Amino acid sequence: MPNKEMRAAVEEFILQRINDWGSDESQGLQTAIEQWKLSTENLKRSLSDQQEILYRECENAYALVDGETMQCYYRAGFADAVLFLMGWRDGTWN
Repeated sequence: MPNKEMRAAVEEFILQRINDWGSDESQGLQTAIEQWKLSTENLKRSLSDQQEILYRECENAYALVDGETMQCYYRAGFADAVLFLMGWRDGTWN
């Protein structure tokens, strides 16, 4: 399989896994997100208009960091899995 096709397949696989896990979060993660949302709403209600603008900038920056972190760790995990599986060919470590 040419490198370009493999890269496209890997990209599609990673995106699908991110979407799969995003729609089936653990109970602990769901609880943490609900608590964070409640705290966020309470904080936003207490901010002035100018503070709310700054808060929105922080929220957007955090969303970017969170997305990039997820992409980074999914890629790293996938790469590690491939290395591990390739290393255990024929029942022995190569």
